[in-house]
Amino acid sequence: MSRPEAPLTAGERAALRTFRRAALTSRGYRAHLERLGVDHRAVTRLSQVPYTDKQSVFGDHIDFWLDGGRVSDAAELLTSSGASGLFSVGVTSRSERRAQERTFDLVLRSLGGGEETTTLVINCLPMGISIPTRLATVANPSVHLEMAVETLVRAGSSFDRVVIAAEPVFLKELAERALRERGPGFAENVVACFVGGEWVSESWRRYVSELFGFTDDPSSRVGVMVSMGAAEVGLHVLHETPAQRAARRVLDSPMARRSLFGRDPGYSPTLLAWDPNRFFVEERAHDDGTSSLVLTALTRRLLPLVRYDLDDEAQIITAATLNAELGRQGSALRLDRPVVALWGRRGAAVTGDGWSLRPELVKEGLFSTAAHAGALTGRFRIAASGNRPVLHVQLREHVRPGPGIEAALRHMVTMAAGAPADIVVHEYREYPYHEAGDFQHKPAYVDRRPA
Repeated sequence: MSRPEAPLTAGERAALRTFRRAALTSRGYRAHLERLGVDHRAVTRLSQVPYTDKQSVFGDHIDFWLDGGRVSDAAELLTSSGASGLFSVGVTSRSERRAQERTFDLVLRSLGGGEETTTLVINCLPMGISIPTRLATVANPSVHLEMAVETLVRAGSSFDRVVIAAEPVFLKELAERALRERGPGFAENVVACFVGGEWVSESWRRYVSELFGFTDDPSSRVGVMVSMGAAEVGLHVLHETPAQRAARRVLDSPMARRSLFGRDPGYSPTLLAWDPNRFFVEERAHDDGTSSLVLTALTRRLLPLVRYDLDDEAQIITAATLNAELGRQGSALRLDRPVVALWGRRGAAVTGDGWSLRPELVKEGLFSTAAHAGALTGRFRIAASGNRPVLHVQLREHVRPGPGIEAALRHMVTMAAGAPADIVVHEYREYPYHEAGDFQHKPAYVDRRPA
């Protein structure tokens, strides 16, 4: 006797409404369903709806996929970095733009911003990414390093608070440059830095927090927080709360990871929240035992995204499961919502005979020693040569490596990969994998060419 199906959850009902609307208004999505032999009229459960991804959506002309089919209805177009080999495009309607403004204003209010106080947002995000807000003055130096430093040190003191948005490699260089040129007082008015674009290690966060003078003591300075998005999905899709940041630190040990996740890859995932009124979030299981993050946008969008696979390795963990582990670790901290545990890009590893090395492990190791962190840009490349892992690193401009850096990095990579490793330290302008001074493009951390 077959078991009756579980009733639809509120989130699944909302996602099914998005599916049905997209099937009616998007020619591209309807054609995608037809190619897969799916009759949208017969679908009753979300599990019957096929996944979409960059290839299926952006392999077609963008107009073909839009609700109404007119890209001229957009208020803004945002292209991706193209790091995956396929450019994607975020198509923002005017109503979505207003919704983004409300989202960012809520973030600023949580930091003390409002109509009766002054806030400067320094937007150092690349690719023309904008931050709409009615509660702050926005400076847009993008990835022009000198302009960003000048804006921070010259204009920052005129405001009650400063908020910085940047990608990790740029934020590190910004803080190091400002500290060297202006001294430790450069960040007095900076209350928060939001970083995204890639997985962030706790060792990096500790190092950069020290540069800005952020501490764990209760204050109006929130410190370094993670905010993740994608061009096609939007900004600030997944975001870290202070409680989640604290929980990640408590759970940052092999014993806690094995207890909570059933495995220990050698590093801890970022714990992130989402707005259930904006997105329905799922895990997609893969044959290799990993799972990836899948989003369905619940609000009406010009570019409808239904069960869209971001190809980020992730798990959804309930608050009860997290809280039980926090208790086992002796912490009184408790979370009141489920989290996305984000491990990084799925499949982002270089492998050899008997060894494997992920970029997240290298990131954690690069910044674990402050002297090494200060000497390196944070860009690196993992490769294989003669069945040995090889790590290429880039020195900061005008910086000479310390006497023990190669030996320390070799030991770190050997332990992380489980095989003897080679290290190549490159001068800033001789690093062959990234043009010097280019903060527009994300670093490519993995070289999968055959040895």
